[in-house]
Amino acid sequence: MNDTVETPAAEVAAETPQETPAPEAAEQQVEQVEQVEVQQEAASEQTEPEPPPTTEEVQKVSPERLESLLDALGEIPENPSEALLETLDAKSVQNLPDSMKGLFKHMVAAERQRVRELEEKLSSRNEELDKKFEELKEQNRVVIRNRAQLNEVLMDPKFQEYLKHADVPEEELKDPFSQEGIEQRIKKGVAEAMREFQRPIHESATRAQQMARYQDFVAGHPKMNDKGFKTEVRDLMQERKNSGSALALEDAYALVERNRLVAAQEKQTARDRLKRSESARNVSRSTVSSSNDGGDPVPKWVTEKGYKGSRGNTARIHYLRDNPAALQKLRAQQKSRR
Repeated sequence: MNDTVETPAAEVAAETPQETPAPEAAEQQVEQVEQVEVQQEAASEQTEPEPPPTTEEVQKVSPERLESLLDALGEIPENPSEALLETLDAKSVQNLPDSMKGLFKHMVAAERQRVRELEEKLSSRNEELDKKFEELKEQNRVVIRNRAQLNEVLMDPKFQEYLKHADVPEEELKDPFSQEGIEQRIKKGVAEAMREFQRPIHESATRAQQMARYQDFVAGHPKMNDKGFKTEVRDLMQERKNSGSALALEDAYALVERNRLVAAQEKQTARDRLKRSESARNVSRSTVSSSNDGGDPVPKWVTEKGYKGSRGNTARIHYLRDNPAALQKLRAQQKSRR
């Protein structure tokens, strides 16, 4: 009896060689795997739409950084192309890649932020200048008042009486070697020195007072802020001064204002007269046109078909009697032909 040894199925399967795919099938599988990997990489590279830039992100962009980013675009024209801008519309912008739209959003936001900062600086600077201007105006008024007060002191009657010693001629002075003569010459020298000291102060105070009065006058008469009006006032004052009949600022202002008002009224009167003349001509043309319009006021059918049993001129007469408007029109035509 032959003993048979049974081999387990697992061992048989392990010993049995696996069936390998054909070379062509393997290459196809590799190509499919590579295609899937390429698709996965492309999907991973797709960027999501850029969110709108936040204020913090925009504030991080310095002007130098923004300038460098703009330089990277290449040479930027001084003026935009109108022809190019006319071809753009909302759809053209919407069709841009999301990454490009996100970049533009951030750059525009950064530029807006920069403009706002410049506007704030400019506004602050203007406020500082206005404040400084008001301070200078107040200082100018203080200087004018101080000069006026000093001039009032120097114009004191007692002080002016003392200055008269400077006008005493040399021949009227006492013996220079006498005590009285020495005192007279001392007073004369002091008076002359004080007069020289007073002269520029008086002149400056006078100019300051004139300027102050002028500024007050301009503040109360806004027309003086108009360059043309102010020039007319100045020229009129200079003309009167050259002719020997000086004119005060107030009088010159009133005269120029009156002359302008008269000139404006004359222009308006001339315009009104021209309008009335044109209107009269238009009415005349309309009257003549209406009087000559339409030809014979009696319809043709009156003479052709008859009117109230009559024909010819008799029919015309009957028709004109029954139609006063036609009769009036006929009379107007006859008058215009005369």
